[in-house]
Amino acid sequence: MTFTKCVCVLLLAALGVMVVQPARAEALEPMFISLIVGGAVVVLVLVAILIIANVTEGRQRTGQAVPGPVAPLVALQTPATESP
Repeated sequence: MTFTKCVCVLLLAALGVMVVQPARAEALEPMFISLIVGGAVVVLVLVAILIIANVTEGRQRTGQAVPGPVAPLVALQTPATESP
């Protein structure tokens, strides 16, 4: 094995050890955790609202495309009376 190959293998091994080794864990504050959870809830609510609005709009479009039986429109007109 040449010197260059030996150095390459050594560097790849060192890089592999650094990638596999877990990072140092830091403590999370309760406020930061609640902020993350609150943000996730807001995102989920927005996605749910958009999905529901999209489904409702799609149903309205298909409802307008297929007209059903229409009830007759009846208009009544009362005679105008003259005031004294």
